[in-house]
Amino acid sequence: MRTRKVEIFAFILPGLIFLVLFSLYPTLFTWYTSFRDYSVFSNSFNGLRNYIDLFKDNVFYISLKNTLFYVVFAVSFEFVIGMAIALLFNQSFKGKSIALIFFMLPMIIPPVVSALSFLMMYDPTLGLMNYVLKTLFHISGATWLTDPKTAIWAVVSIDIWQWTPFVTLVLLAGLQYLPKETMEAARIDGANSIQIFFFITLKLMRKIIMIALLFRTVEAFKAFESIFITTKGGPGYNTRTLNIFAYLKGFEFMKFGEAATLAIVMLFVSSLLITVLRKFFSKEEIK
Repeated sequence: MRTRKVEIFAFILPGLIFLVLFSLYPTLFTWYTSFRDYSVFSNSFNGLRNYIDLFKDNVFYISLKNTLFYVVFAVSFEFVIGMAIALLFNQSFKGKSIALIFFMLPMIIPPVVSALSFLMMYDPTLGLMNYVLKTLFHISGATWLTDPKTAIWAVVSIDIWQWTPFVTLVLLAGLQYLPKETMEAARIDGANSIQIFFFITLKLMRKIIMIALLFRTVEAFKAFESIFITTKGGPGYNTRTLNIFAYLKGFEFMKFGEAATLAIVMLFVSSLLITVLRKFFSKEEIK
């Protein structure tokens, strides 16, 4: 019996060490740093000063607003477009497997490569976007990444393009396991496709939808590469999200204590978003 326990512990130990080194220790160190005036020139305890200064900083509220805007619109569009495409791929048609493979390609491209590709496409002089608008629609293109009116939408579009396939894949898996008997019974009772979708399909897929939205909400909240490479948080503060703000605090201004404080606040904000989503879907389930 003792030998069996030793064997089990030996199997668990590597994973436990990995968890402590790369998850628990960084988290505890971030909490520790957030209560200190930690920078290149100083390292002293300052209590809640970092938190007080953060909540007095107008840039923090701008970054929070930009982050919520980015998350809400990116995830919403990904869900709507992903559901439409999942419904399409749930039908039988010739070349479906090949089409699905090509559709999933954006998801496997590294975010840095995607960001660099869109950086070239958004170029106001030589970019593909303005070329298409001018050639096909005779419309003068915009300065997508430097115009305050279009910059945030430009970076949101990158997220939508890259991660809609992920949402589609999750929703398609859910659609394929729906009970066909329920659908057929609804059709016999006279329900049309729209009624079946809103009153049966969405309700049966509630948990799958919640999983897709939770994953994408967390990932969209952490978005960094596409924004940093294309706009670096500009123009002005128009695309400065909390992630970009934390990066600038820590690596541009070398104020590690303030960056750690921002990371802790981001943890609470993302946890709040996830809690709201879970509560919403739990409420729907009770109904």
